[in-house]
Amino acid sequence: MRKFPKLDLNSDWVEKTLGEMTLDQKIGQLLHPCIQPSSSVEHRTEALGSVEPGGLFLFSGSRQEFLEITRWFQDRSPIPLLISADLENGAGNIVEDATRFPSLMGLAATDNAQLAYEMGRAAAVEGRSCGVHWSFGPVVDLCVNPHNPDSNTRSMGDNPDRVASLSQAMIRGMQENGLCATVKHFPGAGFDDRDQHLTNTINPLRMDQWFESSGRMFQEAFELGVWSVMIGHLSLPAWDPGVGEHIQYSPPATLSRRIVTDLLRERMGFDGVIITDALDMAGVTAWGVFDEIIPRVIEAGSDMILFSEAKRDFDILRRAVDDGRLSEERIEESARRILALKETLNLQGDSGSTPVSDEEGEFFQQTSVSIAEKSITLVKDNHNALPLKFEKGVRVLSYHLRGDPEDNVDTFDDLLRQKGAEVVRFTEEDINSIPRGHDFADYDVVLLNIVLKPSWGTNRIRPAGNFMRDVWALITCHHPRLVMISYGSPYMSYEMPFVPLVINAYSNDLNTQKAVLRVLSGEIQAKGISPVDLDSPYFTKSLDGFRANLRDNEK
Repeated sequence: MRKFPKLDLNSDWVEKTLGEMTLDQKIGQLLHPCIQPSSSVEHRTEALGSVEPGGLFLFSGSRQEFLEITRWFQDRSPIPLLISADLENGAGNIVEDATRFPSLMGLAATDNAQLAYEMGRAAAVEGRSCGVHWSFGPVVDLCVNPHNPDSNTRSMGDNPDRVASLSQAMIRGMQENGLCATVKHFPGAGFDDRDQHLTNTINPLRMDQWFESSGRMFQEAFELGVWSVMIGHLSLPAWDPGVGEHIQYSPPATLSRRIVTDLLRERMGFDGVIITDALDMAGVTAWGVFDEIIPRVIEAGSDMILFSEAKRDFDILRRAVDDGRLSEERIEESARRILALKETLNLQGDSGSTPVSDEEGEFFQQTSVSIAEKSITLVKDNHNALPLKFEKGVRVLSYHLRGDPEDNVDTFDDLLRQKGAEVVRFTEEDINSIPRGHDFADYDVVLLNIVLKPSWGTNRIRPAGNFMRDVWALITCHHPRLVMISYGSPYMSYEMPFVPLVINAYSNDLNTQKAVLRVLSGEIQAKGISPVDLDSPYFTKSLDGFRANLRDNEK
């Protein structure tokens, strides 16, 4: 049953506003540039020029920076702007002083729809408090390929039932509280081992498989009434095989009218706003020059272009209308839909912000703690080593691998010291600092802390390089209290199967670090349920099947 109303494309405000707009203003509605909240007035003016965009995407910054820049742009826009941000798992990863929540995979490990709803509500309340109306989340991609560098902990796992239940709860939490939710990345990422920032990736499913899995995630969200969907730079060869003889010639959905219009709009009945993924990604830009692909994106059926270069893309679209490649009717169709979304969010009445109350802020913080504590998953404890002691006199060797220096769990060592333990710390930068043959018996506990999370453009999610040479000694030390804690990818037990005690935490936020320590110390039990199949993952169970699909699609 539909929970949220359809966008009213023919309301009095939409008709009046559209009737007063010039063609240039209608074209501007299709553009969604990005900007840093801390950017100077000069940069803001230069970035947009005379173009009146339909909205703006904001990167990370403080709440005050968000408030200042959104007010600045709204005050200068004749038509209210849709302000968006990647609030995939709450506002805290984007807005510095908002509540920091665990990852979506951490949420999925709780298998708790009420907590998913509250995470969505927190995103809405804290997002709207700093001028954001549109969340590019939740992610409904299935995490099927452990080597996929885009999905992983951004996903809610590989179980369609769980992903559907939790994502719909998040959508309700967002849209009931005035934040437009976006399901992404249509037609469903998580299968390839490459990065859409570098190439268009592939969803290799047959259509019967697709409608039962990836397609189902989106269809149920549409039936609930989600107001927006993001098109990914990934191919669905079973639906649009393209014109070449190889599967790689299947176009990204962004450029495929068969996918965006025939499948998404007509077959699946989606009637909300369609926005592209960032248009600076090679998954789409490699398919042609901007003069070609910008009109193709709109012709295919998308309403808005994310990360558009305002002046460049406006000029391209205007030329496309003038020379007949795009009709004015096609431009107006998308402009009408965008205006209807703005009215649904009441931007024509109030595009401002409402502060978060102290009570709400405390509740959101407690919700984050609850998610963190319920997410911790004990993968194995072969020697029944838990609980561990960290009081005075206990020596701990704490080794850290970070995919990005900012993705750290440095605070975890401080938490151990607060309990009284003596902590000796090493990082992956300490090449050969722990030589093979090192006397690990000097330590009561040996910790291997790993933070490998999806990161754009890196094209990998596996531990590699000098780290693996250095960690060799740890893997083979046979210490009875060797513990591997993954604060990111849940597949580290596949990479290092001989580690006897493995915990998956999925996130490296402070609440999760505290929850891990409470589990290790025996203060709470590890109650998380793995959102992905660790016993028989993609490597052994599914790889042959997906390869067969690829071969079938190439025929």
